[in-house]
Amino acid sequence: MNQGVLFRYAPDSESEEAQLVIPSHERTLILKNHHDAPMAGHYGAKGTYTRIAKNYYWTGMRKYITDYVKNCPDCIKYKASNQKPSGLLQTPVPAQHFETLAIDLFGPLPESKDGKRWILIIEDCTTKWVELFALPNATAKEYMPLP
Repeated sequence: MNQGVLFRYAPDSESEEAQLVIPSHERTLILKNHHDAPMAGHYGAKGTYTRIAKNYYWTGMRKYITDYVKNCPDCIKYKASNQKPSGLLQTPVPAQHFETLAIDLFGPLPESKDGKRWILIIEDCTTKWVELFALPNATAKEYMPLP
């Protein structure tokens, strides 16, 4: 108490300054000054709490500030949502089997008895059907001849 006014020294604060303990009927005024005022900038709950906690304290302060900011009409109306819009990313549906293929080349492997060192893997993305082809070497010239 200092001249009839209650102050609190925050045990977890590095600052030596005391926080003014705010009665319940003054809390909304403090929030309006630190969140709604033109110079306050409508910070989010965390920013508003940090600014208020430098000088003021009341029991349940963090929840009170969070609820106030969540229900702020200006923040609801003008702040952009951090959520991605739902339903915009869609997987294309193929019209028929073997329309979309996944191709991979695996190797080099130890040489087999018949001289094969590579495996060509082809998968139909619709049916998940896989075909494997053993190859002696992995050059496009040999397997994709020009017309």
